[in-house]
Amino acid sequence: MTGLASNPRRCLLFVPGSRPERYAKAVASGADQVCIDLEDAVAAADKDSARASLFAYLAAKPAGRSEIGLRINPLSTAQGQADLQALAASGLAPDFVMLPKVETADELRRADTALTGMDTSFIAQIETPQGLLDARALARATPRLQALMFGGFDYIVALRGRAGWESFLYPRVQLATVAAEAGVGCMDVPYLDIHDQAGLSAETERVIHLGFTAKAAIHPGQVDAIQRCYLPTAKEYTHAQRVIAALAASNGEAIQLDGKLVDRPIEIAAHRAIALGALGVRES
Repeated sequence: MTGLASNPRRCLLFVPGSRPERYAKAVASGADQVCIDLEDAVAAADKDSARASLFAYLAAKPAGRSEIGLRINPLSTAQGQADLQALAASGLAPDFVMLPKVETADELRRADTALTGMDTSFIAQIETPQGLLDARALARATPRLQALMFGGFDYIVALRGRAGWESFLYPRVQLATVAAEAGVGCMDVPYLDIHDQAGLSAETERVIHLGFTAKAAIHPGQVDAIQRCYLPTAKEYTHAQRVIAALAASNGEAIQLDGKLVDRPIEIAAHRAIALGALGVRES
């Protein structure tokens, strides 16, 4: 099994770095990952104070089940370089660092070098046509890479298109394919209507079918709906347990179970269902 199966990460919740009073609420949402944002959610005048608030929060070692990380500014900017240098000198070790608008493998390698000795993972945001076209190289640039994230709205502006399921479909499929080949996670863009729970669940189900291992959120109220979509049903969980037990009894040889062939791909899917089922099951 890969780390994706043994440590599922279904939802990443963004929280503005300039709103430290919201940090604890974000963690209390139960999101598998919480990303404190120093980029888009923070006004230029507030960048330095937001970074100081974030570092102070991380230094306090907040409790909770969520992995906690941060999104720095793009490494192509002076602010992004300042974020990276400050993080390297901080002595902190966030669970992950999100790098926005990544376009070259060299950016990831430079970030890797800058954070030598720090035990942290990377999430690379793919937000431009160049980033998408070079995603295969990005996915293999550093062993720190935990996931690729689709930055759909920046991408579609750069593409000169309009946001929608149809215009997002090709880059989503491309990115999910690249991430699966590299054995890293693939995270979807947030759903912007925070009041539309039905639409959020429907879109999450659709991107799961495409191979996305997680979906980002912009409000605590979105977390449960997203994470619930990734859970197996009670029936699927029970079937997965039976698959693993039957294969163990057959010494790993392909067998039939309930009249259907069970082989290695079915075994991998069963392991995933069991790992997710450890977090809960859903009725349907």
